[in-house]
Amino acid sequence: MPILTLRRRQRRNNALAFGLSLLLVLAVYALLGFAPFGDGTLLTGDLNGLYVNYITDMWRRVRQGGFFYSFAKLCGGSTLGLFAYYMNSPFNLLYLLFPVRAIPWVVQLVFALRTACTGAACCFYLQRHTGSAGRLLPFLSLGYSLCAFCVVYSQNILWMDVVMLAPLLLWAVEALAETGRHWPLTLLVFACTLFNFYTAWAVCLFSVLYFFWFWLRRPRAGGLLRRLGLFAGSGALGAGLALGLLLPALLEVEQSKGSLFALDFSLTPNYPLWQLPYRLFFGNFFWSDVTGTLPNLYCGTVTAALVLLFFTGARPRREKLAAGALLALLALCSWVRGLDLVWHGFKEPVWFPCRYSFLISLFLVLLAALALAGPPPSRRALAWAAALGAIWCAGYPLAAGQNASACKLAAAGALLLGTLAAAALRGRGAGARRAAAVLLALLLAGDLGANTVLALRKFESYTRSGFEQFYDQNTEAVAAIRAQDGGYCRIEKNFRRTLNDPMLLGYWGISHYSSTKASSAKELLESLGYVNSSIYGWGSTGVADSLLGIRYLYSDGSRPVPGHYRPLDTGTELAVYENPAALPLAYTASSGALAVETAGSTDTFALQNEMLTALAPGADAPLQPAAITFLEGDQGITLRFTTACAGPCYLAIPGTDEALPADVRVDGELLGEYFTLDSMGGVMPLGSFAAGQTVELYLGFADTPEARAAIQVYSLDEAALAGAAAWLAGGAPQKCTIREGGVIDLMATGTAEKDLLVLSFAWEDAAHWQLTVNGAPAVLEPVFGGLMGVRLAPGEQHIALRYRHPGAAAGLGGSAASLVIAAVWWLWERRRGVRPGPRHEQQREEPI
Repeated sequence: MPILTLRRRQRRNNALAFGLSLLLVLAVYALLGFAPFGDGTLLTGDLNGLYVNYITDMWRRVRQGGFFYSFAKLCGGSTLGLFAYYMNSPFNLLYLLFPVRAIPWVVQLVFALRTACTGAACCFYLQRHTGSAGRLLPFLSLGYSLCAFCVVYSQNILWMDVVMLAPLLLWAVEALAETGRHWPLTLLVFACTLFNFYTAWAVCLFSVLYFFWFWLRRPRAGGLLRRLGLFAGSGALGAGLALGLLLPALLEVEQSKGSLFALDFSLTPNYPLWQLPYRLFFGNFFWSDVTGTLPNLYCGTVTAALVLLFFTGARPRREKLAAGALLALLALCSWVRGLDLVWHGFKEPVWFPCRYSFLISLFLVLLAALALAGPPPSRRALAWAAALGAIWCAGYPLAAGQNASACKLAAAGALLLGTLAAAALRGRGAGARRAAAVLLALLLAGDLGANTVLALRKFESYTRSGFEQFYDQNTEAVAAIRAQDGGYCRIEKNFRRTLNDPMLLGYWGISHYSSTKASSAKELLESLGYVNSSIYGWGSTGVADSLLGIRYLYSDGSRPVPGHYRPLDTGTELAVYENPAALPLAYTASSGALAVETAGSTDTFALQNEMLTALAPGADAPLQPAAITFLEGDQGITLRFTTACAGPCYLAIPGTDEALPADVRVDGELLGEYFTLDSMGGVMPLGSFAAGQTVELYLGFADTPEARAAIQVYSLDEAALAGAAAWLAGGAPQKCTIREGGVIDLMATGTAEKDLLVLSFAWEDAAHWQLTVNGAPAVLEPVFGGLMGVRLAPGEQHIALRYRHPGAAAGLGGSAASLVIAAVWWLWERRRGVRPGPRHEQQREEPI
């Protein structure tokens, strides 16, 4: 076949592969009642809780002129790591084209388009590898675009661009090995590293193994060492071009996660090895496969049957041995914990095991394509494949145990037999070959489509209408608050949809969760009694909320509002409250606050008193301990406390190991549960009471001396808090500009009593924040271990803060140096007339 005709047919197949994946995804949407065919969506898990919130905040910051720092992240923090680790995908540009309210629609669109592009990329790779334009290759590509990894892990969109590019990168490895053409590999390594360095690490590791497998299949010209050096140099150059983003992102993730590349090698097995073959069994996915250790390998029972024919058929022995060795090595890596950690950057994954399993699925799809590229299987090959398939099916009930399904067994058996029957027809004339092709195409589409439906049904899904209602109600409340107060302040709510609602809704809060949290703010919030390290939850005391500048709170009525808030008449569906004692986000105070140590504190109420009185010397301690008397009861702990002052009361039970949620009752009325994610070890408001009032409190957990000793109940003297807050707010800067991206400019006046400027944003060291006072460099100091402080001399001073990312300059330098090397290399090749050798493709007149 002429090469131009072959290429034209291959392009048509690529378009067909794109369309097939897209149509199959739409069919799955229709069967599951997902948008646009129903109210369901793919919003689930991390996609719902992390990605859509980060992406929304990213575009908001872009419009405001600040890209790599957000004041909506915890108490403020870098978003470069968030971008590199979660958001850096061209598909995320689609979110820019639609309003935030349309996120569920965009999620559906992005999954469909990315799946279609992945199918087209796989088809391109299979065609170039086999040198054919077989009509079945677009259908076989479904085994990759809808493999278990692409479906089950689809909520983790950070990995999926590299999954899409992996087939193209393997094609580039082949081109380099055969012809010495190395620029495609350099560019694809650059793209993979740029889009997601974490997944790119696994793809680059696999490409090394793939290079040797491809070379060993048959002898090649050019010399192994020469091509290996070209392969290593091209890959290193591609990674070097991405250093501008890679280096600072790695430093940030390492700082947040800790020991990202810790050496922790163990020979402990991850799972029973005999269960591995059943990761390729039809419909054999359960929720435990997300939280466990077994790899998600499914790429079609039809694909598995064709792989059996690859090994039993008339393929060259050298090729089969090399393929078997590579599969065995990959299986060993997933089985042995130490080897598995190498693929995960030496950091044990939390959920979603074997995050490189898509590469195993891709290689299996390739072997299936090679089985179709070869001659029709002999009767002996079919008999061996049928026998192995029968043993595989017979072992399924033992491997699945109580999860065994007769329907799934029947479906797997039917798919296996149908595939072998189609393979047998391929050697029986033109009409039989066409029938075999139609049968295999239907089996592949039905197999992958049905398995996708079964897998997606296992996940909790958030509806389109539910998201829209949440967004409309919450943005209405935030807009009402903005209308009340045009200054800088924090907002929170005492309910949640996700841990990252502030980033979705566009306000500055303290609730946040990601792998790139700011550690100093996290530790400070824990010491102040905020729960789960990164979520507002029940809140803390009026003192803590005031110190952090939380001026407004809104509620859906699902739990009581802390008593230090006052209701506002906003006319919104959600009730809005104001904290009258909230401090501004920048104020002047006494430098004595720099001496307060928060580490090791076991009484958050006493610590908060110390913080406030250090900031405002001479102020009365606003939190007063209640007198507690324990009562005897049949179960749980019953006590009476007598308030020391009129005002809100708070409960905290730090340092206990209780794990089960426990009822909290005040004077017999159920208030809520302690030891949940919203209260574990933190502060829970109990209501407001008169001075000297005696209240009965019931806690529904085990009555032990340790538990009794841990219980703390304090009352808030609102007058004392208001007095201290008024004194501190009296020195607030009048000229203050705070912009997204990490830009702070203000004029502050220092006095003998107020010689410290406090900024209620997460403190980071001098490598992150550049501080100048009246144009001269100065030292930024930590206040309470987590907020920012600037010492003030007497008089008015101009304070300027700019956020910088450690490693950014070195990374950009590395990218620039790599670009120079690439340019010199390209010019050298042009001057010497270096041309890649011809690629020897197996051209076929008949389709696969």
